[in-house]
Amino acid sequence: MEKEIKKYTLANALDYDGEANTGAVMSKVMGEREDLRNQAKEVKKTVQKIVKEINQMSIEEQRKKLQEIAPEMLQEEEIKEEQALPDLPGNTDKVRMRFAPNPSGPLHLGHARAAILNDEYVEKYNGKFILRIEDTDPKRVYPPAYEMIEEDIQYLEIDVDEKIIQGERIETYYEYAEQLIEMNKAYVCRCPAEQFRKLKKKGIACECRDQTPEKNLELWNKMLEGRYKEGEVAVRIKTHLNHPDPAIREWPAFRVVDQKHPVYGDRYNAYPLMNFSVAIDDHLMNISHIIRGKDHIPNKIRQEFIFDYFNWEKPEYIHHGTLSIEGVELSTRNIKKGIDEGKYTGWNDTRLGTLKALKKRGIQPKAIRESMKALGVSEVNSKFSWTTLYAENRKIIDKKADRYFFVPNPTEIKIENAEQYTATPPIHPDREETRQINVPKNPKILIPQKDADKMQKDDIIRLKDLYNIKITGQGTAKYIGNSLKVLQEGAQIIQWTTQDNIPIKIDKQGKTEKGVAEKTIKKLKPNQTIQFERYGFVRIDQKNPYKACYAHR
Repeated sequence: MEKEIKKYTLANALDYDGEANTGAVMSKVMGEREDLRNQAKEVKKTVQKIVKEINQMSIEEQRKKLQEIAPEMLQEEEIKEEQALPDLPGNTDKVRMRFAPNPSGPLHLGHARAAILNDEYVEKYNGKFILRIEDTDPKRVYPPAYEMIEEDIQYLEIDVDEKIIQGERIETYYEYAEQLIEMNKAYVCRCPAEQFRKLKKKGIACECRDQTPEKNLELWNKMLEGRYKEGEVAVRIKTHLNHPDPAIREWPAFRVVDQKHPVYGDRYNAYPLMNFSVAIDDHLMNISHIIRGKDHIPNKIRQEFIFDYFNWEKPEYIHHGTLSIEGVELSTRNIKKGIDEGKYTGWNDTRLGTLKALKKRGIQPKAIRESMKALGVSEVNSKFSWTTLYAENRKIIDKKADRYFFVPNPTEIKIENAEQYTATPPIHPDREETRQINVPKNPKILIPQKDADKMQKDDIIRLKDLYNIKITGQGTAKYIGNSLKVLQEGAQIIQWTTQDNIPIKIDKQGKTEKGVAEKTIKKLKPNQTIQFERYGFVRIDQKNPYKACYAHR
């Protein structure tokens, strides 16, 4: 029975970042073993004991243990054929794809999906990746974001072939607006917003719709001259008044914005709305394929009116399901407000879902890429899996992350009958290189307070890679040898450091955990990712004083 429970517990732990859940293990055991259902209380006690034991292991140890007792369940170690993205539809001779963020802040995980999928297809078809900054809404522009976006693109290891900033192309949008007005496919509407909304809902034309092109051009020039205030006028594209979706009917292409643009000042007061500038640029930039969320399907319908009026060839549209990302803040508006109010330390605050925050935590760009590729372009709505991201990141950093001891919230334990000893734990389990930790005679060792709280008199403890001790009282123990047999008898393994250590603070997604690390970490450099054994992977953020950012287990 214990072997069965252990294999299910180990599998559950590996699925959930090293933390097995008692309830989940119980459900699995009871589902697979009908003969144990009449022993639920006894089974639960055993499950709780084994879950506690396995959760004390590192993920590396959990994986090795599962490999020993049930290799068939170790899916993470199986060689799987990589799932390729589906082929692009239509003509793929000259693939040109665009990633088009708004400069309201740096990029976050939601942006990463679009950027990475575009880049994957561009690479697959030897095409071109176009970065287009869509900054024609003065109210949504944060000037530092222009540079931040490019930094984030570099972090994702995406090569940009062309870069376009829409705010530098306003005159081009004016030209095409005038052409549509002259073609009687667009008109200047001066109806009050509420009045127009009621007419549109009923499928009734407003009185502005029948104005002559000459009249519309006259009003258009007044717009450009700044003779209208915000909300008084809009340029609308003629559509079908009886279109089944009222939101498509007579959609707005231009509006007046009284607010100065953070970059272009008061050079313009009439700005194109997204659907107009996007349609114009997708044509002028020869965009062949567009990948975006299915919430953009109504925008596709709006933009196709422009393509039809100019008799332009339409790009191929691929709409994927929406992606929900829980546990982090993504709204640039909320983040900026939080930064201004002191709630967040900056755009790279580790509680956030920005790429800068993930980079600070030591998340590798390839891990983000693999996670987004796994989501693909399916139309099914999906939930972002942090477990998948961490698993992908672990595959990358586990091979090169050196190992060290760290003791959070340390407490002292004095050990008697111990001679001077030099511990030589490995730098990495796959390498022969070791690090040396000198332990004096009868030392005062620091261990985690949470481990000390669970200790009782006569408990046998294994100090990892050092020796065994027996608890003799509160804060005291005695040396009892170095045999590893104690592990087979259920001895707990715990972290430790000597009094000669380095204090370090770890940013654990907004919560600061204080502790001490072995002195050998003094050779580390900022931006280096390591593993604190039995604790997790961290990225060294600074030295003197030492600070690190927690990535995951």
